[in-house]
Amino acid sequence: MNEFPPTLTTDRLILRPYELSDAADVFEYASDAETVRYMSFDRHTSIYDAINFLSMMRARYAGRLSYDYAIALKEQNKMIGGGGVFDASKLPHLCDIGYIINKKYHGMGYAAEAMGAVISLMFEGLGVHKIQGRHFAENLRSGRVMQKLGMQYEGELKGAEFVRGEYRDVRYYGLINPKHKPE
Repeated sequence: MNEFPPTLTTDRLILRPYELSDAADVFEYASDAETVRYMSFDRHTSIYDAINFLSMMRARYAGRLSYDYAIALKEQNKMIGGGGVFDASKLPHLCDIGYIINKKYHGMGYAAEAMGAVISLMFEGLGVHKIQGRHFAENLRSGRVMQKLGMQYEGELKGAEFVRGEYRDVRYYGLINPKHKPE
């Protein structure tokens, strides 16, 4: 692989490495309280929060520590969110996927489409054994995305994360690479 992480395409989307020029689009969704309501990071309050995030992502790419992508609409080249594998340290054994989509584009199947491409890369390109995903229990839409991806519900941990002053229940999903199943 020359480009890291490699660009992925789907019918409607391009998943590409983040660029500093994405700051306005990142700020658009990361500053929106409704969009970040179920995220573990705080809402961005200035464009500098987005620039800092993008700088961190570029540094993680340089160290080959992340397969996290800017998700853009193919036709308009409009960045509508992000997602992928933030921490590549456990590869090829295990990875955690995550995603965020600008609320203007919720309910259109973009998260499942993007993460389907990431799962294909992880399983087929990198030979990952298991992919995990998690969401706060009240975020049922995220659970439906994981189910669409074929992920199986594995359980719920009560009070597993302390975010914005409260303990949150977290639901876990997993998917084993079908090529790694025992004979």
